[in-house]
Amino acid sequence: MNTYYIGLATTFHDPALAVVNSDGEIVFAEATERYYQNKRAVGCPADDTEWARHVISKYTDPDANFVVAGSWNTRMHRFLKRIDFLGLANPFKIHRHDQLAPMGFATKHEGLWICIMQLTAFNRSGAGFGLTLAEHFNNRKVRFTNFQHHLTHAAAACHMSPFESGACMVVDSSGEKGSISYFEYKAGKLRQIRQLKGPASLGALYSAVTNYCGFQAAKGEEWKVMGLAPYGKPIPEVYAAFKELLKIEGLDFKYTGKANFQKLMRHLESARRPSDRSARDAADLACTIQTIYEESMTELLQNFYGEGLSENLILSGGCGLNSAYNGKIIKQTPFKQVYVPCAPGDDGNAVGAALLAYREDHPDAAPRTQVHHPYLGSSLSPRGLEKIKNFGRFQKIRHIPDTIHQEAAALLAEGKLLGWAQGRAEFGPRALGNRSILADPRPAGMKDMINMKVKFREEFRPFAPAILHEFGPDWFEDYQESPYMERTLRFKDEMKDKVPAVVHANQTGRLQTVKREWNEPYYRLIKAFYDLTGIPIVLNTSFNVMGKPIIHSVEDALGVFLTTGLDALVLEGYLIEK
Repeated sequence: MNTYYIGLATTFHDPALAVVNSDGEIVFAEATERYYQNKRAVGCPADDTEWARHVISKYTDPDANFVVAGSWNTRMHRFLKRIDFLGLANPFKIHRHDQLAPMGFATKHEGLWICIMQLTAFNRSGAGFGLTLAEHFNNRKVRFTNFQHHLTHAAAACHMSPFESGACMVVDSSGEKGSISYFEYKAGKLRQIRQLKGPASLGALYSAVTNYCGFQAAKGEEWKVMGLAPYGKPIPEVYAAFKELLKIEGLDFKYTGKANFQKLMRHLESARRPSDRSARDAADLACTIQTIYEESMTELLQNFYGEGLSENLILSGGCGLNSAYNGKIIKQTPFKQVYVPCAPGDDGNAVGAALLAYREDHPDAAPRTQVHHPYLGSSLSPRGLEKIKNFGRFQKIRHIPDTIHQEAAALLAEGKLLGWAQGRAEFGPRALGNRSILADPRPAGMKDMINMKVKFREEFRPFAPAILHEFGPDWFEDYQESPYMERTLRFKDEMKDKVPAVVHANQTGRLQTVKREWNEPYYRLIKAFYDLTGIPIVLNTSFNVMGKPIIHSVEDALGVFLTTGLDALVLEGYLIEK
């Protein structure tokens, strides 16, 4: 009888669900925010009962056994359940002086809210699968297990990497004990080198400054800080206060004392952006924290390389989403290759937990050494597509699966804005050509048009260039493959004016490398656009509006199409035009 390994990401934000089969293959992985259509799904379980039933039915065998694995260790689960049992999660019983407030959260009570959401997510996740299995799949063997948070980060990144060996660094806001862990990966095995203990955290500081910039870290708006930073310059007093507070010794990252911490908080408070001021007014503060982050990470990575583990770096944790820095690692450190997975944040831990459970049962399983495709999520419902055809009453709808890439490319070349949903959804926060909004990168005003007519977001936020791999060295300095939009690179001077809509203020682009063998429909579309225009790049952004997750269903796609300035919509082989 086959055994399937179900991974659950169970932190208070970014819950996710993954399925690994009896051969160790990832057959499904998706952040649950897509199903809920609730950005980050804060406080929601990873395994809603209806969703769990659907996933089990579609991606496992009718008579299979299960191992259900969580992404925090058993001790943490017991601790949180005990707090909940004692009633200490009641907001009226928690002291008003929230310890998270000094870290820069907008109010004391936001930290309290996060604590309660953490408990809610912990205590609900696992219940969905338990209930589903009990009610609908009787007579099956089910085993539950848990793994250390940073270990699940490392497992997802290392086992999905193309490397036989690597030095793995996990950096986030916090694990069970600290914010940074180091691992050696070799021949499919993980060995923890060091885990930091204590409050010092690059991730937490970045989140704190996100709030001082006038954004909301609880909603994951660190992206905005990263995008805003190139418009500013470091604030000398704040930069100096950071430097006084932070101390790096070897692999350790520490705070130097309470007085220096309080001094930094005073400087941050004086630099806080008032709510009635433009986001651009926070550019200098954003630039300050990005500079501090990059300098600190470079020093830590140089020291990590000195451990002599590998010339391959595998980077994971929420800080792995800092694409502005990831593209600089090879130039600023001795590492020769860098791999960042498609889901380095907490949603990726669902895959990590499932793979760890599998390897517990199969300790001698051979490692997989190829770039892992991210298209592991849900497909569009055939029933939904049929309903559009029968009841949509669109004046211009065509089913043209064989030529849809050519028709879509022609629309893009005319300046049309296109919603593109093909195949299975991407796992992770980036739209990588299966749930994307696409446009022509040549018009200088295209970025502003999309921000105003479709995304409804701040004008300073950039869009990604998706480029055919074979043209990468012609367009970018020191070109590196970037299959998941995980790093930014600098455009060559002679190329940047050809595609101004995807060139950021510092002449960089968070590129996506596109290869035929990774995603043929998407490759054919960009190739058709190149044949028409001579440009091997399209503008790519996620198929959503600001504040909402990437679309999950046919109905979600139609909702965005009909309520924004999109001109056309591709759903599998259907092309719908306004």
